[in-house]
Amino acid sequence: MSYLVLARKYRPQQFKEIIGQEHIIEILKSAIANGKIAHAYLFCGPRGIGKTSCARILAKALNCVNGPTENPCGKCNACLEITKGNSFDVLEIDGASNRGIDEIRTLRENIKFAPTYGKFKIYIVDEVHMLTTEAFNALLKTLEEPPEHAKFIFATTEPNKVPQTILSRCQRFDFKRISVKTLKDNLVAISKKEIINIEDEALFAISKAAQGSFRDALSILDQLGALSQRTISSEDVYSMLGLVELDYLFKLTDYLTEKNPIKALSVVNEIIEKGKDLRQLNKNIIEHFRNMMIIKIGEKQLEKLVEYPSAIKEMLWQQASKFEVNEIIKIIELFIENQETARITENLRFPLEVTIAKITASGIAPKSSAPVAPAKEAPAKEEKKPQSFGFTPAKVLKSEKGQVDITGHSEPETQDAPVEFNLQKIAKMWDILTHAISKIKMSTATYLQEGKPVELEGNILTVAFPKSHSFQKESLETAVNIALVEKILSENLRNDVIVKYKLVDALSYENYEPGVQKVIDKFAGKVVSQWHNE
Repeated sequence: MSYLVLARKYRPQQFKEIIGQEHIIEILKSAIANGKIAHAYLFCGPRGIGKTSCARILAKALNCVNGPTENPCGKCNACLEITKGNSFDVLEIDGASNRGIDEIRTLRENIKFAPTYGKFKIYIVDEVHMLTTEAFNALLKTLEEPPEHAKFIFATTEPNKVPQTILSRCQRFDFKRISVKTLKDNLVAISKKEIINIEDEALFAISKAAQGSFRDALSILDQLGALSQRTISSEDVYSMLGLVELDYLFKLTDYLTEKNPIKALSVVNEIIEKGKDLRQLNKNIIEHFRNMMIIKIGEKQLEKLVEYPSAIKEMLWQQASKFEVNEIIKIIELFIENQETARITENLRFPLEVTIAKITASGIAPKSSAPVAPAKEAPAKEEKKPQSFGFTPAKVLKSEKGQVDITGHSEPETQDAPVEFNLQKIAKMWDILTHAISKIKMSTATYLQEGKPVELEGNILTVAFPKSHSFQKESLETAVNIALVEKILSENLRNDVIVKYKLVDALSYENYEPGVQKVIDKFAGKVVSQWHNE
């Protein structure tokens, strides 16, 4: 006997065998029991979740020798022929290959004839959204007033493409994706029946990769069944599907947290050498930070939105605790931007490495230190040193734009030089001060850059924001950010500074560098946003 793939071998034959769609099965069984059977049904939902199987079971329930019944026997001629797909009374039509008006005209002619031996003549149309507009129009009248013996069951993955005139004539049922837990529980039972030795983590990886499709999950398990002479591990699943192991994602995130580009890029290189698809890697990273964001925002309340075991959720929480929510969102945005860039470039590696450099840039610039006086020795001939531009390939300017500083300007010294304490001096040093804050917390510095110091009374500094930037003001008014800003400003301005924030109608920016001001004046421009410069 030829081998039968698992997706066909374990195809549901009874309503009770359909998994994850209890909300639909109960309604259909109740309708059959009460004799309230509609003339047309529309089954919607993603692939591989039981739409066509449910349509066949409904057809058996209606045409079974004991029918209409909630539990078709599966043994009578009608049930057996429907299962084999050769029933004269239940016709399955592929909407993709029979999509024209001629096919629908033929259907309209044939529907007039009574069923051969069953109670109903049933038409199951798969992927009905593929029918042409003309075909849909030809079907309208028949669908609205079919003969008493005729029933229609439509299935589609794209209900938005089905005309409203068709939708209004059908009872619509929306099938949902099957949860990871439900998939895994069923795979455990099937792997035992098939005597497939597979680790629990591997079954979870299959369930996660199937994305709610039972057919996809069975197909993956079927492929791995060739390895049943040994225990199948999660690494086998990741290798076959080209997915990135969780260990790599956690490791890469740790290095991003530490602002360590060397180790982060080394992990990426290791993943590439394993033959992983870079587009898939980017998707996995986005999903990883999405899970961190959900856990960070909702903690236990949104825990069910992250489909991982408790141990993995705990690891995600530990990593998420090292980030602010805004920082996680910014990282997600950067990787989404990389995803878009990857679509228009042949070199997928380069944009990914640039993204990682942007994220880690604020922690890799060399720290400036006070020069050490040399020991007194006999005067020696001064040796001319080669010009240094003050940057290495890894030194990226600490800005959101990822610009490279090739000017050779050293980092500003704010610790040793005496500092005037007045509003004009603070305004002039504002970029330098916010840059110092960015070394500790980039999001705080970003918010602060949208404001402007406008008043200094004693040691109380007032920073104003336009009314459109109320979010930035409120974010800076949290206890953690207030303490951070006052600490950095006090250290750099050599005074105990207390910072207050307020909203104003508009801000005027002055005292730009001569070159910048010249460009503004020449083009009658205005500053929309500004950022610190080293």
